[in-house]
Amino acid sequence: MKWLALPLFALLSALPARAGDVAWEKTFAEAKVKAGLEGRLLFLDFYTDW
Repeated sequence: MKWLALPLFALLSALPARAGDVAWEKTFAEAKVKAGLEGRLLFLDFYTDW
């Protein structure tokens, strides 16, 4: 029975990650307006490949 615990735990821990999709906004202005209307915070993701 112990051999089943680890795969079952791995499967159940992965389910919440797939529960909702993230809808990214294309511009900062759109995101700011939408966040203001919904009363949410903004998440800014910066990327570089220096």
